[in-house]
Amino acid sequence: MELLKFSTGNGKLKNRLIFSLPAGYACPHAGVCKTMADRATGNIMDLPQHNGTIADEYRCFAAMAETRPTVREARWHNWDLLRKTIHANGTQAILLRDLIDLSLSMQQPKELVRVHESGDFWTENYLKAWLMVAKQRPKQKFYAYTKSLGMWYSLKDLIPSNFYLTASYGGTLDYMLPKYPAIYQRIAYVVYTEEEAADRDLKIDHDDSHCFGDKPFALLVHGSQRAGSAASKALSQRKKNGGFVGYGKSMQKTL
Repeated sequence: MELLKFSTGNGKLKNRLIFSLPAGYACPHAGVCKTMADRATGNIMDLPQHNGTIADEYRCFAAMAETRPTVREARWHNWDLLRKTIHANGTQAILLRDLIDLSLSMQQPKELVRVHESGDFWTENYLKAWLMVAKQRPKQKFYAYTKSLGMWYSLKDLIPSNFYLTASYGGTLDYMLPKYPAIYQRIAYVVYTEEEAADRDLKIDHDDSHCFGDKPFALLVHGSQRAGSAASKALSQRKKNGGFVGYGKSMQKTL
């Protein structure tokens, strides 16, 4: 039986299971961050969407990893298998739940499970499946950033206490954030500079720890940004100043 693939960390995150789907393709409400890698070649396509949001534009942090064939292959494997499960058996969330749970059972257990380093919840049944998996795994913490705010709202009463959702600002459903503040308490805002975060009274998260709090926070734009863009210029200036520009071995600043 085919199983889903997980990784156990990246340049930013350690000691957790991470599940990913193809950036952009599996992001139905991606906005200013919409970036996709061609499945065959890995060539990057920048397709920012500004409808429904006034956020500053930036390239999806996770998409650039898909220039590597092994990363691209793993993410497409996961998405193909999920869609195959749906098409073969209807849209029952329980079938997706069983696939996800069995795949998790084959991994070395970790307390933290990040759902989507890349990708997002692309149907309600898919989100519901993850919620059911979390409910039957109370000793693990599941968390995700999402722009699929409508699905979150629709399933809000089914979210178990060990599943943490953070609203990702900059998508096509941003209007829902001020409309339902009691639901969307954790909001991640991508900022160009540390000064911008301070001006907005937002703490910068470098390790996903703020995903378990109840307040908005900031993420510093990083990674490879589109040439000539405001995000790219901000990164260049930070590098020139000796500031933070990214995660992993090539980090310019020790956190």
